[in-house]
Amino acid sequence: MVAFKPKAASVQHHDVQAQPTDLVIVARIGVAYGVKGWVKLHPFSNSPDALHDAKKWWITPYLGAQSDVADVNALAWQAVSPVTFKQHADAYVAQCREWNDRSDAEKHKGWQVAISRADFPHTADDEFYWVDLVGAQVINQDAVVLGEIESLLENTAQTVMQIGVPTNKDAPEYLIPFVSAFVGEVDLKSSPKTVQVVWDVDATA
Repeated sequence: MVAFKPKAASVQHHDVQAQPTDLVIVARIGVAYGVKGWVKLHPFSNSPDALHDAKKWWITPYLGAQSDVADVNALAWQAVSPVTFKQHADAYVAQCREWNDRSDAEKHKGWQVAISRADFPHTADDEFYWVDLVGAQVINQDAVVLGEIESLLENTAQTVMQIGVPTNKDAPEYLIPFVSAFVGEVDLKSSPKTVQVVWDVDATA
């Protein structure tokens, strides 16, 4: 992983700027690392390129269940500027311009890290970010609407779409692998977004 070019730490201050309306939570801050304001960072993706490319991170305390159910963009976020973000052994470490010592780093343990969706790197035509797929309507080869993508589950073999009907908890839930054998056209520009799949409604949900 290529890191940002290190810069000299400055006197601590926080940028005051408009909070984006398209924030996506991508990581959580871990324990302090060293004595110069570094922290261990736990990305939620195996390929945290978006964290590397973004010039601004947005952080907020994690409040447990209260944070889990909150509208991400309704939370109060604080902007920080990453100076260095790199892989270290089997973990990631980071330093932000606003954090000068271990005390600064320790204050932010457990905080959530978000970045603007607009800062995500561009993808190939057949690649998609999870955040864009969530909420898409899933339609099978018989034009049957199976529901919408509620989340995506990742295991060692493949990514699986968890599909349900949010307004009907009694509706069947489907777990469909997000692989070419089952997934056809993905249209994220339509309203609603749609994902075409080859899947029989009688298949095991």
